[in-house]
Amino acid sequence: MTSELAMRPLVRWDGFALRVDLDMVELVVNRALDAKRAVVRRILIDGEAETLRLHVSAEWKGFPAQLSARLSELRLYRRFLGCRLEGLQGPLGLPLPLGMAAALTRRYGNGTVDFDPDDRILLVDLRRYLPEGLEVRVESVHCRERWLVLTLAGGSVASVLASRDV
Repeated sequence: MTSELAMRPLVRWDGFALRVDLDMVELVVNRALDAKRAVVRRILIDGEAETLRLHVSAEWKGFPAQLSARLSELRLYRRFLGCRLEGLQGPLGLPLPLGMAAALTRRYGNGTVDFDPDDRILLVDLRRYLPEGLEVRVESVHCRERWLVLTLAGGSVASVLASRDV
């Protein structure tokens, strides 16, 4: 049964802060995963202060798996979202080697997600979603209740505006 109800906004501006509704992110991502019948079945997001936690339910060759990752130092630069992977945990909260994250991103990242286990840096390529020439940097990131608040630093859209026909 489909719903005709309008969804809440995914993102909201609050001065120079971008507020991302984590409940809506989960809803949109999990609906996309349901439609694809992907290895990853469900994602839950929470956070505290400057740390974001992802809880992933997956199924591989009929076996269920639960993984969680702690992310910090979220940054946005030149249409790439980057963060530091602080830790990866598997079933029963057991720590997993970071090389596993590298193997998973190589196999399932589809060229959009990349992970460097030496530096613990996870990069997400947003170039197909953000216009070329957009220069936005994130000054700080904080989780407050069910919101991810990104305080934006200086940026520019000059080349984007210059390329438009007036």
